[in-house]
Amino acid sequence: MHFGYGGLLVLLVVGLGGCAGSRPAVSGRSTVDYNGYNEDLSSVRPTYKTPAAPNTSTASRPATPTTSAPTTATAPRRAEPRKPSGPAEAMHVNRRLDAVMDTIANQNRSIRYAPGFRVQVYVGTQRQEVESIKLLIYQNFPELSAYLSYNQPTYKLKVGDFMRRMDAERYYASIRQLLASAQLQPDKVDVRRSLLIK
Repeated sequence: MHFGYGGLLVLLVVGLGGCAGSRPAVSGRSTVDYNGYNEDLSSVRPTYKTPAAPNTSTASRPATPTTSAPTTATAPRRAEPRKPSGPAEAMHVNRRLDAVMDTIANQNRSIRYAPGFRVQVYVGTQRQEVESIKLLIYQNFPELSAYLSYNQPTYKLKVGDFMRRMDAERYYASIRQLLASAQLQPDKVDVRRSLLIK
């Protein structure tokens, strides 16, 4: 240590003096007003055009005070017809949207068949047997439609028009108790009849 204690003391005083702040010491309370923030946003606000009011001067009207007739509690109040509150552009969009929705609804009404599920209850060659099973289904499930197809020499009997598998499985479980050979199969179903099944 070449400097000694005196040189170290001088370096310490100079170092601490250089680190001291140049602003005057103030009390712990600040005088800055943070609630006084103000910013003008009028330049970015949207402006709307209002329709011009009819030019009526107040000088041409007589200056008569308006008096209202006393109303009783039993007098019925007439409801004024509601006027559309939106601008004309919004009403135009609504009319266009209604036209598109009507077009889509008409297209959907023209769809007759859709993919769904049916329960196949019989596959075999016996005509009397398929007729007896068809009668059994009609007696127990009158809401289900039966579809009999014949591809020589085989008869196939399917029942139901189910759009959702969940509905088909519910009926399938009930039919399976009557006919153990029943099977759930994907098929093209009639949309209108599927809406009638509860």
